[in-house]
Amino acid sequence: MASPYASEQPVYIKDPSGRLGPSGMTQFNFPYTPTISTIANANYSSYDPTHSNFQQRAFEMAANAEISLTAPYVVENDEQGEYLMNALRFFRGAMKMNFGQNDPNRGLPPPILRFYAYGIYENVPVLIRDFTHNLDADVDYLELSSGARVPVVSTLVMSLTTTYAPKNVREEFTLQGYLSGQLKGNGYV
Repeated sequence: MASPYASEQPVYIKDPSGRLGPSGMTQFNFPYTPTISTIANANYSSYDPTHSNFQQRAFEMAANAEISLTAPYVVENDEQGEYLMNALRFFRGAMKMNFGQNDPNRGLPPPILRFYAYGIYENVPVLIRDFTHNLDADVDYLELSSGARVPVVSTLVMSLTTTYAPKNVREEFTLQGYLSGQLKGNGYV
């Protein structure tokens, strides 16, 4: 099925592996502007010197960035409703591994997706940690040709965590490259 949002939107998530293709999509274009929040933090160990008034801190590591998305979704017709249904399968499927004796790829972990937003986030490797879509009581529902009923207004909420291959970090990452923006297309947040 062709996307009603076929043109690339400023915010989207894609599955470069193609493993989520049976959901009806390999890329989800957010049709309406989502709220994006990023949490970046660093971990420090504390050392407690005897007879001291203050603890000392030692840097351990910078934690992977966590990205939170809250995206409105409006369904005006059958095509947009089916796109929403495919998106729900896409996002839920992105949190599952291949499994079952009849799955030729059984044992593969959930796919690493790529997140893009406004030229700020480019090619960011992410995993979906959680996904929420409510079926609220106080909105109208549209019956699709498939028989499903979808809310005409709803919200998609998800938490993404960045993930990087150790080899890529070891061979590509430098603080200078990161601060100068040279690593932007490599997905470093």
